[in-house]
Amino acid sequence: MLILGVTSTTYSQKGKTNPANAAQLNQKKLAKANTTIAQAMKEKDKGKQGELINSALEIYREMKMFKEGNIAVGDAFYNKGDLKTADRFYAKGGKENKTETKDKIGKAYLEDAFKEPDPKLQKKAFDNAFKALSKAYTPAEANRMIGNEFFDMGMDYYPQALGYYEKAGYNEGVYLIGDLYASKPENIEQAAVTYVILKQREGYKKAGDLYYNKSDLVKAMEYYATGGVIEGYQKFAVELKKADKLKEYNTVIEIVTDTLRKRNDMDGISEYAVQAERDNNYVLASSLYGKLGNPKLEKQYTAYNLMMGLEVIPAKEIFKVNGNEDLAEDIDRNIKVLTDMQQSLFVLRELDKTVPKVASKVNPNTGVLEYDKNDLKLRSQHYGNPATQKSIADVVYGVSANYAKLKGNAKILGLVREAMLKFKPVKNILDNYDFTKKIIAINITPAAVTF
Repeated sequence: MLILGVTSTTYSQKGKTNPANAAQLNQKKLAKANTTIAQAMKEKDKGKQGELINSALEIYREMKMFKEGNIAVGDAFYNKGDLKTADRFYAKGGKENKTETKDKIGKAYLEDAFKEPDPKLQKKAFDNAFKALSKAYTPAEANRMIGNEFFDMGMDYYPQALGYYEKAGYNEGVYLIGDLYASKPENIEQAAVTYVILKQREGYKKAGDLYYNKSDLVKAMEYYATGGVIEGYQKFAVELKKADKLKEYNTVIEIVTDTLRKRNDMDGISEYAVQAERDNNYVLASSLYGKLGNPKLEKQYTAYNLMMGLEVIPAKEIFKVNGNEDLAEDIDRNIKVLTDMQQSLFVLRELDKTVPKVASKVNPNTGVLEYDKNDLKLRSQHYGNPATQKSIADVVYGVSANYAKLKGNAKILGLVREAMLKFKPVKNILDNYDFTKKIIAINITPAAVTF
């Protein structure tokens, strides 16, 4: 009789196995392998332990699960606390499982390290953690992860975290710790040191800004200078200008514009040059126009700067070479008067040098800058002396008389006027435009002759 409709669930054919039966068989084999591994973990004899493990792995091999078998053995040693042996078996568990198993071993070593009281053993555990995590990820990421563990333990452990962050090149972590230090006034120095650990411009800027905001400009400038932070120089220059420290201001601007030139930022240099012109800062203007490759303006402002000391002969030569014949002719025309005024300028400088200097120091109790009282008394006596007042006033009146004799264009008159107005007694006693007497001799006071 012909039988029709034999179903796919019929497994009477020779060599065929019911899937359900096969799965059940594998479960039994797996259970046996795992039981064997568990027995191996209890075995103290290393030889017998090895035999049991090999038996278990052979069962896994028969099931074509050799990688899984090694991971199972690795897990058993991991749970037993034998990380070195666990790592050896995990290594045979396949590349696809490498990240997971190395991460597991690395973190376990890390946990052991924090519990280990012996410094030598602790260092060894940290080294092992680093090696494992490096293979799971990268050396940089391993250092970052270890640093994070120290970071999470609080501020007392920040130095250790920084050590690992530095090796990792983990800038964000370093700067975060710096910020946390900076949030507490007593840790400002530690914050600054932290910011510059990586020896990068951003860190030096942060350290400089920290002290700048605390009005410690000297310390701020140290960090700005080390890191070549041009923005820091620019802020410092503003403070120097406010304090009327022209020489120091010029030095800082020279550094700033040198940096701008390296960046080929000629527009930036030009802005400083124009500002120097507006400020009548001729020595700086001359230098900056030299950097801009404008020899005509460079020479012009060199001559103007010479006129600030009434060094009229060298100024005249530059004017002639630079095409300013009219100014050169005005100098020749007024040479006697200009020579007399130059002599007055020299005398005023010498009189200024005779003024008693006043020392200052910070009061340790108040933190306020105070002047020495004895020095102030001597200074007051100096300016209160009628002979001193007369000697200064006489020179200033001589300046007034000579200025009235000057003939020439407005530029020469303006340069001479500007040179003499650098002395406060001239500004106090004479009209600041035409140099006529503003205070007559009988009304001269100590304030009028004060430099």
